[in-house]
Amino acid sequence: MNKSVEVVEILHLDDFTASEIAASWYDEEEMKEITQGCFKVLQRMEYGGTKKGKKYCTRGLEGHTTLGSISKKETRTASFVAVLDEQEKQWNENKDFDFQAISDAYRKVSSSSQLWAQVIGNRDHQAIEAYLYQDEEEDEEVQATTTAVSIKSAKSVFKSPVSQTKPLNMEGAAGVVVHQAVARAA
Repeated sequence: MNKSVEVVEILHLDDFTASEIAASWYDEEEMKEITQGCFKVLQRMEYGGTKKGKKYCTRGLEGHTTLGSISKKETRTASFVAVLDEQEKQWNENKDFDFQAISDAYRKVSSSSQLWAQVIGNRDHQAIEAYLYQDEEEDEEVQATTTAVSIKSAKSVFKSPVSQTKPLNMEGAAGVVVHQAVARAA
């Protein structure tokens, strides 16, 4: 359901002005606010509370819950041990290192993490699909009404959150940024 794709050429970091560089990075205060907001959402997640019936987006925070942190740590430890055990086995057998066997040992332990990441990715995909479908219904409702509000001003409500966010760090790479518009902009 790819409604629109926008391609935007970007400058190389060397071609940015000092103010453009500063605007491209979160400063310490912004990072502090983001972190504090995430901690508040995590606390509400952990203790099942909401604030005045508000819904909070927990996307990407699952691994920072108590259970998520424990699971992540256990998987990392088991992966580390599996790789070291395979290396030790090969060392004791006086073999040349079999990198594929080391990779297989790691993959065997970490495959559940990959599966879980795919589940979360599919869930995010479904959420975006639902969001896009909801916007289409709202657009149709706006067009069907006979109010004095113009379609253009009504659609401005549906501006993409992508266009309202601060650019992320791009590590100075020159090239092209491609992103799918989440919602149609007016």
